[in-house]
Amino acid sequence: MDFERRTRRELDKLGNEAQRLWEEQRDVLSHARDVMRDASRTAGDYTKREILPRAQDSYGSTVAPLLAKVSTKAAQAKKPASPLVYVLMAIGTIAVAAMSYAAWKTLRADDDLWVEEESD
Repeated sequence: MDFERRTRRELDKLGNEAQRLWEEQRDVLSHARDVMRDASRTAGDYTKREILPRAQDSYGSTVAPLLAKVSTKAAQAKKPASPLVYVLMAIGTIAVAAMSYAAWKTLRADDDLWVEEESD
């Protein structure tokens, strides 16, 4: 009887400690959520105020002119395709078709290839 009473007291004590720990963890998680919300808001404000204007200036002064030059050069340099390109594409297509057919023939279920086990 004394053993049962002592065990019950220990279980109650552990239950109370677990409940206290759970409440502390909830408080910690709530505080962490508040801190993350404030940090996110601050980061967004900083990005709008500092990072975005710098990125827009950099794009306008560096990237946009380079893209304009590249697209102009690409439009000027574009030549019609040589007949050799079409011949090579046809050869490649035929090669892929032949390999696909060979793989299909190899992997298909052919009844003659299977050996049935002999049953006693």
